Amino acid sequence: MSEDASSGGFPESEGQGIRGHLRLVCGPDSRGLPSLREQSFRAPIHLSKPHLDAGTLVVNVVNPTAGLLQDDRIHQDVRVQPGASLLLTSPSASRAHRVRTGWAEVSQQFHVAAGAALEVLPETFIPQAGASYKQSTRAVVESGGTLLLFETLSPGRVASGESFEYTRLDWRTDVLLDQNHLLRERYCIRPASGEVQALRRTFPSAYYGSAVVVCPALCAQSACWEQVLALHSPESWLGVSPLSHPSAWTVKWVCNDAPLLRSLQHGVRTALYAAIGRTAPDLRRVSGR
Repeated sequence: MSEDASSGGFPESEGQGIRGHLRLVCGPDSRGLPSLREQSFRAPIHLSKPHLDAGTLVVNVVNPTAGLLQDDRIHQDVRVQPGASLLLTSPSASRAHRVRTGWAEVSQQFHVAAGAALEVLPETFIPQAGASYKQSTRAVVESGGTLLLFETLSPGRVASGESFEYTRLDWRTDVLLDQNHLLRERYCIRPASGEVQALRRTFPSAYYGSAVVVCPALCAQSACWEQVLALHSPESWLGVSPLSHPSAWTVKWVCNDAPLLRSLQHGVRTALYAAIGRTAPDLRRVSGR
C-alpha cells in the first residue's frame, strides 16, 4: 500500500464503492413557510417526509444500508435561502465499517443566506474496528444568517468491546462568515497516537461532541454561555471559545458514555435556543436523553 498527497495520506485502493449525493435548496413558499425548492439524492441517501415544527422545516437524511463501506463516497450540498429555516438531522447513528484498503468519505457543503437559519444535528458517528474515514465540511454563512453545526463522535462499538479500534479518522471543517474564515480545523486521529492515549487516561471510552454557532442574536448573550459552561463537571469536560467574530462561538465536550454525550448536546442546544428566543424544533423521535 502506498500513500500520496492526493489521498491525504490514506492508502490508495482500486475498488469502487457507492457514489451517493444529496442536494437540497430550502426556501420560503408562497405562504412564507420553509419548503424544499430543490431536492436530489442518490443511494445510499434517502429522505424521509419532511415536517414543519416551530417555523422550521425538519428533514431526516436516512442511510438505509448498514453504513459506509470501503471506497464509498457521499457528497452533500445544502443551501438555505433568505427567510427560511431548516433543520437537517438523521434518525440513527452513522457507521463506517472495516476496510482492507482505501477509505470511506463524506464531503458536505452548507450555505446559509442572510435572514436564513440552518441547524445540522446528525446522530452520533460510530467508526467500527478497522475503519478508515474522511470527512470534510465547508459552511458559508452570509451576514445575518444563523448556523448551528453539531457533531458527536463515538470511540467505536463500545458495548462490543471495540473502543478506539478504528484505523484512522480525518476530520476537516471550515466555517466562513461571508468570505472571512471563522474556523479551520484539521483532525487526524489514530488510536495509537500519544494524544489519544493521554485522553484515554481520563476518559477510557471518550465520546466527543462539538457545536459551531454563528448567530447575530448571540452577540451579547453572555448568560447563555454561562449556562452552557455550567454543564462542565469532573465526569464531562466542556469548554466554550469565541471565534474571530462576536456572533461566532465553538463549544466542545468530552465524556465517558453515550447517554451523557446526548445529555450534554441537549443541554447546549436548549441553552442556545433559549438565548435566541426560539423554540427548538421537535425531531419527532425518542431523544434517548
